[in-house]
Amino acid sequence: MAKKPPIAPSRADAEEQVTRPAKPERFHGATLAGADFDDADLRGARFHNVALAGADFDDADLRGARLHNVALTDAEIDDADLRGARLHNATLAGASLDDIALAGARVDNADAASTRWSDVSLRGARFEQSDLRDVAIVGCAIEGLTIDGVRIDRLLDEARGRRSASPSPEAKKEALPKKSARATKTTKKKPRRSAPGK
Repeated sequence: MAKKPPIAPSRADAEEQVTRPAKPERFHGATLAGADFDDADLRGARFHNVALAGADFDDADLRGARLHNVALTDAEIDDADLRGARLHNATLAGASLDDIALAGARVDNADAASTRWSDVSLRGARFEQSDLRDVAIVGCAIEGLTIDGVRIDRLLDEARGRRSASPSPEAKKEALPKKSARATKTTKKKPRRSAPGK
């Protein structure tokens, strides 16, 4: 009897085998300052007590990763996927975050002072007890973003509503000089003289 050829895996199965990491990476107590994680598959990775200052995460997949006690000071995080990631006690001060997905991520007890967030998806992300002083957020999706229990998108909508409802300070200034000019003209008119003999 002739041997049957092995059944070739379907294209979807083959792609799943290629793209899914066999086992999530674990980094514990490592010094990886300046490391280059270009095109790295770090889904579900665990970083604990890791120094990543100046590291470069370009096109890295960090979905569901856990970063605990990590220093990402001055790191470059560009085109990275951090959806569903958890960052606890992380230092991001001075880091550059550009074109990354943080949707559904949870960040707590993080130092993100003086960071710039550009074209970042923060939909449904939660920040708790984090230092966000001097953070610049530019062109980011923030629907559902919560900081210390406050929905930031709703807060911004309310502020925009108040701003559009009340006249701007410039409009108020323009209105005032016109009125005062008229008042000045009327006060400068000479009083009428009464006719003699009255």
